[in-house]
Amino acid sequence: MTTHSWSRSARYFSLTLVLAGLIWFIIAARALIGPLLISALLAYVLNPAVVFFNKKAKLPRKWVVLVVYLASIAIIVTLVIIFAPIIPAQVTSLVEELQRILIQIEQPLARPVQFLGLQISLENLITDPEALSADFVRPDLILEIARTASENLAWMLVILVTTYYIMQDWPKLREWMLNLAPKFIAEDTRRLYDEISAIWQKYLVGQLRLMIIIGVVTGLTSAAVGLPGAAGFGVLAGLLDIILTVGPTIATIIAGVVAYFAGSTFLPLTNLWFTLLVVLLFMAIKLIEDVWLRPRVMGSTLKMHSAVVFIAIMGALALAGVLVALIIIPVVASAGIIIHYLYCRILEIDPWPEDAENAEHSSGRHVERGNETGE
Repeated sequence: MTTHSWSRSARYFSLTLVLAGLIWFIIAARALIGPLLISALLAYVLNPAVVFFNKKAKLPRKWVVLVVYLASIAIIVTLVIIFAPIIPAQVTSLVEELQRILIQIEQPLARPVQFLGLQISLENLITDPEALSADFVRPDLILEIARTASENLAWMLVILVTTYYIMQDWPKLREWMLNLAPKFIAEDTRRLYDEISAIWQKYLVGQLRLMIIIGVVTGLTSAAVGLPGAAGFGVLAGLLDIILTVGPTIATIIAGVVAYFAGSTFLPLTNLWFTLLVVLLFMAIKLIEDVWLRPRVMGSTLKMHSAVVFIAIMGALALAGVLVALIIIPVVASAGIIIHYLYCRILEIDPWPEDAENAEHSSGRHVERGNETGE
């Protein structure tokens, strides 16, 4: 059977259609990009455990993946079961106490204040707690909360299921993607994959460093002001640090609730002032991490400028949300590697000059050994 090669114009037209379709698909399915990247990151994080147990247990990969996956979910569910029942009751008690305080200060505020000969009524500066509660118990607001919660649960389901399938078939999926590359860049593609994989490994190492630092700093700070369970708050803050903005906020809220009801173990402060102190300290730690610590740690780990790290995270948080901000740094670093490769190939520059240098050094050592042995 005789095959006819396409003309140049036909190939260019087909390539244009493929690129246009790809761009359209990315725009149409942009909401899926964040969850899919999170799934890939979770699978990448859990893959070393799968490889380790697969070698030790000598079991098929699918069974090891199932065990590791279920064990990870069991750990998360256990943590939720432990902490979830505590938070609502404490938050409810805190809200009731704040409403009681508002009622107590309502009478002094009802008296007008004399200022520069003017009478200023402060009564309108506060809102009736009952009216405020009624504003929050509107049917439309309840429906909106329910809709948002259902969407978040749906995305969580997508992430969990996709993570399992990626873990299950990752070796096949990786080889399939690498084999898509044309033969003339097949070797370069595998080299790029190795470099990008190293970027993600370094990112995970940098994130682990941040979690340890934040955990230690939070634990020491909590102990310094007499917050009960300081060590536990250090562990909690370290674990939640991986969830940008949301994690530290949760840790701050829990610390504030405990500070309000338990008070300091040695500081002579009322529970309300101690709560304010604890919340300010936790917020200060988060601010220092966002502005200075995270850009420095990630910048040094991934060989990126600290300003690029800061701008990328803040921009992702503002434009795309927490899910994208979680992986924006390794994505930017990976894009930098690809752009550098394309730049070198377009200008006919060797993208890996160190290989040639290593080859020259190896050849020089071989010649020296040959001269020494008389070969």
